[in-house]
Amino acid sequence: MLDLLPRYQQVRMQLEELLSQMDLGSKIPTEHEIVEKYGVSRVTARMALSSLREDGTIKSYPRRGTFLAKKVTPSVASGKKSNFIGVVVPTTQGLLSEIVRALEAQAAKQGYHMVLAYDHNDPKIQAKQIRNVLSANVGGLIIYPDREATERTDFLKTLGSLERKGTPVVLLDRYVPGFDLPCVMTDNIRGMYEATEHLICCGRRRLALIGFWESNTVHQDRHKGFMDALQAAGIRKPVCQANTGTQPFDRAAYEIVSKWIKAAQGKPLPFDSIVCMNDIIAHGAFTALRDAGITVPDQVALIGYDNMDSAFFRTRGLNLTSVEQPLAQMGAAAVEMLVEGIQGKRKGRMNRHQLLSPRLIVRSSCGEETSQNCH
Repeated sequence: MLDLLPRYQQVRMQLEELLSQMDLGSKIPTEHEIVEKYGVSRVTARMALSSLREDGTIKSYPRRGTFLAKKVTPSVASGKKSNFIGVVVPTTQGLLSEIVRALEAQAAKQGYHMVLAYDHNDPKIQAKQIRNVLSANVGGLIIYPDREATERTDFLKTLGSLERKGTPVVLLDRYVPGFDLPCVMTDNIRGMYEATEHLICCGRRRLALIGFWESNTVHQDRHKGFMDALQAAGIRKPVCQANTGTQPFDRAAYEIVSKWIKAAQGKPLPFDSIVCMNDIIAHGAFTALRDAGITVPDQVALIGYDNMDSAFFRTRGLNLTSVEQPLAQMGAAAVEMLVEGIQGKRKGRMNRHQLLSPRLIVRSSCGEETSQNCH
């Protein structure tokens, strides 16, 4: 089981075993002593100490050293089943890195160790990774489903098995239809509604939409938010609409917008704005517009979702308005909900989705907001 833990967590567990035998106020080993004792790097030793410091187990004083501030019980140090939670995610890069950090911090705060596995964005092995984590004798699981995993038989069978056995499970970012499993996610309907409403408030009436995957519940919710905002403004439907499928989003969006431009045959474009289901799609759409000599936002406004690396986009001339998800809050809430399930507290809450509020980040890609059709 220890092999599935990050190295610094392994060191933390070994330290906890030592600390459980010490009296409160005892001076604990220094970073250098930990490096020597456990044969790890200074970075690993520092991370292990930092995690103990964050949950109040130890406290450091300038020029005096670090001391045991909270008694470590043998049950925590022993690594029994209830003290481990499993986390399975597609990757630890990009937006997910912030969620993983929050998961880890909240787990440590509540006295749990996190067993982490990821599948390098390969949905074919996500179910296998779930089984690997379960072999570590975890008390419960947090799963961030891959985009395609929710359509795979092996993944759905694995979820069904967990549900039948009563294993505490919390889904992140997207729910899976047909399963009574709790999910912590952003209110995507509200997020896309506010984004679309903002475009309309900027005077745009001929909106195009580029989505990514019709069977994905995230897409379904964002699409509903988009359509609700159109209907509230008296707009029946988008003037153009296409899905990227599961191929690289930016390339697919580039091809879609290029075809729309070509179909106009030099006449005025049918759309004055494009709503994109994520920022990568928006970047592909922007590149196609730029290559065709069409300016953003003067000729076509553009909006995205996820609020990814705006600095990267700005280097390419795109100052993208986007919807920001509360990633750290999402991770912390998932751990809190899972721990309640593991400990048998408020069982009814385990069967409810928890929606977190997104935030619209306004930049210049939509132009200036006007009072037209607002509220």
